[in-house]
Amino acid sequence: MITPSDQQPQRSVQDDAEYRRNYTAAEYINALYALDNGWTGKGVLVGVIDDGIHEIPELEGQVDRALSRDFGGTVVNGQLQPREGGSNSGDINSTHGTPVAAIIGARNNGVGIQGLAPDVTLVSLRVDATVNGNHITGFRSNEAIEYAMANDIKLLNMSLSRLDPTTVSTIMQDVLTEYREFGGLLVNSAGNNVQGNPGNYLDVTEANAEALLFVVAVSPSPTEYTIAGYSNHCGQAMDRCVAAVGSNVTHDVNGEAIAFGGTSSAAPQVTALAAMILSKWPQLSGVDAGNVILNTARDIGDAGVDEIYGHGLIDVKAALSPVDPMLSNGKTSSSIDNSVMVVGGAFGGGYGPSSIESIYSDVTVLDAYGRDYDGDISGLVIRPGKANANWLQRRMQAQTNAGSTGFVSPKASASIGYTAFETQFRDSSGDPILQNHLSNAAFAFRMNEDTTVTAGYNSGDNVMDDIMGLAPSSDAMFAYSPLAQTSMGVSHKLGEGRLAVSAFVGRQEDTATNGLTVQWQQGPSSLKLGLVNETGTVFGTPVGAGAMRFGDGSNTLFVEAASGFDLGRWQFDGYASLGATRLKLADDMLLTDVDTITSGRFGFTASREALGGLVSFGVAQRLVALSGNATFTVGNGYDLGIRGLTFADRTVDLRGRMTPQLTFGFEKTAERSALRFGIAGDVQGRDLRAVGTWHLTLN
Repeated sequence: MITPSDQQPQRSVQDDAEYRRNYTAAEYINALYALDNGWTGKGVLVGVIDDGIHEIPELEGQVDRALSRDFGGTVVNGQLQPREGGSNSGDINSTHGTPVAAIIGARNNGVGIQGLAPDVTLVSLRVDATVNGNHITGFRSNEAIEYAMANDIKLLNMSLSRLDPTTVSTIMQDVLTEYREFGGLLVNSAGNNVQGNPGNYLDVTEANAEALLFVVAVSPSPTEYTIAGYSNHCGQAMDRCVAAVGSNVTHDVNGEAIAFGGTSSAAPQVTALAAMILSKWPQLSGVDAGNVILNTARDIGDAGVDEIYGHGLIDVKAALSPVDPMLSNGKTSSSIDNSVMVVGGAFGGGYGPSSIESIYSDVTVLDAYGRDYDGDISGLVIRPGKANANWLQRRMQAQTNAGSTGFVSPKASASIGYTAFETQFRDSSGDPILQNHLSNAAFAFRMNEDTTVTAGYNSGDNVMDDIMGLAPSSDAMFAYSPLAQTSMGVSHKLGEGRLAVSAFVGRQEDTATNGLTVQWQQGPSSLKLGLVNETGTVFGTPVGAGAMRFGDGSNTLFVEAASGFDLGRWQFDGYASLGATRLKLADDMLLTDVDTITSGRFGFTASREALGGLVSFGVAQRLVALSGNATFTVGNGYDLGIRGLTFADRTVDLRGRMTPQLTFGFEKTAERSALRFGIAGDVQGRDLRAVGTWHLTLN
């Protein structure tokens, strides 16, 4: 048996001596979980159809005497005579119903043995009688169920079973059909006759099945789950059958602690669990509670529902935990299991009491059974670092293992870059096998003296510029969407300047980008207008998935200006861009409204020849959101009146933090080699990064 060790530490306040007096049965079904969370059946009426409940000290105040009713007595000459000297609830002769009731709802008062749902209100529905000198139990049970419906009792325990399972009671079938329509649940012991079916299984019909839940008994074995030797099996009722522990420590009619066994002992465990569910979620019916118990039971026999254990051993923790919780914005609902929000580094909303994380720290959701749960789902908000380690490693390999080829002619030029990436495979000497990949390509064709057609793949891509922010006029198109890798354009000379139009596309898995830029360049100065359409990303960052995703993409209009000038031996270059972005929203998102987001970036470098090469100093601000509020609509409570969630609109400021990077770079080129080195960090010196490359051209 499972026994509490004297050395085992107390796990919670509820894990006390009173709880441990019925330790084995309680631990088998994870009962402590409910007690620790305060789910104790408070406010739930539980009818006990049995031989009555004797109010021993541990049941004092637990039984509603006024609502209890005695349906039995003594039948003399066909006439029912009221019981003499008894009460509506029970008396010293209630030797079966009293321990059953105590398993469900004995007081949690530090003495004796507590019930599994110690705050329920018990209603005794006494159905034992003496007929022609014979004592029988189950007398007028159908009337007890009718009485329960009339008094809004939607949970009944009946630890009684027919000895002859072939007996059919159409009266009971009919009243159970009514009880199903009422929304009630009758928990019925399967019986102790080692039979293949529960004793009352023929009471089940298609119309009333959801009102019945049969219970078989398992032995408290320390090493395996086994059906108790006396217990009937689930058999033909396996779809409406579970298992519970058939040995409980409870109280007898004298208030003494006793070991009480049988399926009669197992059934009240299930009833107590149903009471916990109905107490926590009063919007549910008894039918709902029964279905929750069935579908959260622990599979302990043959895989799936089987003829011995049915759905398996009841599990308090699983039954009280959410089953497929759903996120909702008041219009649509979707599973939380498929939801995550990814917020790019350009955005704020991650600081203080009005952050995105705080919005999601207290949310109400419904599960598949309409049960409301309050919880913190802020952990599903992901903020990627500034550089993904795997991505950065491949980019560095692209620089260090790169090669190129090409040609130049009076009318055209082309170049192709390739990179040798290390694979997971090794050659005979143990060295990694390299695999070549196309890394970049550029093509230009001069149609005439004024017009040139260009095409490129990653043609503006350089790891040094990406990581260090050193590019004096780094392209805003790549800043808004690094996925815009393939381009085609045409430029035409107009007067002293050139007008260029370029189209960009890119795709990776479920994300895509396309864009268009129009640029005017005259001397060292340029002005560019661009449009970027992203699907599945915002500023190049994947949006996430499910109801929490950060939009379905975005549309951005931006303008960028760049210029440069010389002053003595120094060359100065700078750029700045400003953008306006609209996120793509959908009806199933918790993100229900977003302002137009303004964003910006800038950079400035000063360079000169020194140390045999070119030295540069600069300051650069990565792309950052400058303004824009987002509204999230989330569940914030449950209204029993409407039997649904209430919702709140919560607003967060998406402005990002300005974190300019100070940069230093050095570049030295020779006929056959090139050395580049850069270092950058924020003004607080917290984000310090360095990178260097050296290229050697061999004949």
